[in-house]
Amino acid sequence: MLEVLKVLEDMNIPRVAAGAALGLLALAAVQAEQLPPRSAKEGVYSAAQANQGKTVYVEKCASCHGTMESVTPDMAPLLNDAGFQNLWRERSIARLFSRILETMPQDKPGTLSPQQTAEIVAYILSANQLPAGDVALPLDLEILRDIRLDAGEP
Repeated sequence: MLEVLKVLEDMNIPRVAAGAALGLLALAAVQAEQLPPRSAKEGVYSAAQANQGKTVYVEKCASCHGTMESVTPDMAPLLNDAGFQNLWRERSIARLFSRILETMPQDKPGTLSPQQTAEIVAYILSANQLPAGDVALPLDLEILRDIRLDAGEP
């Protein structure tokens, strides 16, 4: 911090003004870290992405998980029921994305592309009655880590 103050002083910026500016920057950084996680209720995927995700889901997932429209006995867990919602409620979208990308489909794990995975996640969010937004769900896990399936009221 003293080094930064020295550089600012060399630029003829008074020490008091430089110190105040650095203090504000530090406060902003602390506040940014304390922001609550975003919620999937805020529309974190696009409708077009979810529509494409439905196509990929039918092709790659439905043989084990069944359709989102009906309960199918003896299938893998449903991805749009209360059990799924309770399990994933406080977990990040990044965790769901990674799980699908790395372990699905069960008979050919790791064969989905990041794009296909994002589309499937968007479809799952849609099937869970979470609203679409204007922008597609990103592929960046750092961004997805800050989004919870259900982070409370948006």
